[in-house]
Amino acid sequence: MTDDPVLEFAAARVDVLTVTFQTTIGFSNGTTMQFEAEFAITGPDGVRRLVDPMDPTSLAPVLALHGDTVTNATLDGADLRLHFASGTVLEAWSDDSYESWHHHGGGPERRTLIALPGGGLAVFGPPPTSD
Repeated sequence: MTDDPVLEFAAARVDVLTVTFQTTIGFSNGTTMQFEAEFAITGPDGVRRLVDPMDPTSLAPVLALHGDTVTNATLDGADLRLHFASGTVLEAWSDDSYESWHHHGGGPERRTLIALPGGGLAVFGPPPTSD
């Protein structure tokens, strides 16, 4: 697992939550995350809850993210982990049959990452710049 700067989450705050047949989280830096398959949220209480974007009764843990700020983001293949200032951790992984999550970067490079069915990660956009 590595810290991956292409995720563009440095101190990004959760500003927007949208629920349709997917769950979308919008961040203060313009980055958005879309979840179309099951993912998990572990709250500050240490309880891990599975979230299914197609099941409205499972979405309550997502609401607690509103106003929270990302402190660390890591990728291990298509396994995503977001740590928040509250102590909450969001984890997402690939699905066997569907694209499970999409990351649309809000930074100057505007990269898109997609967790592919069965594993793997698709990356679209320019390569990251280095200083």
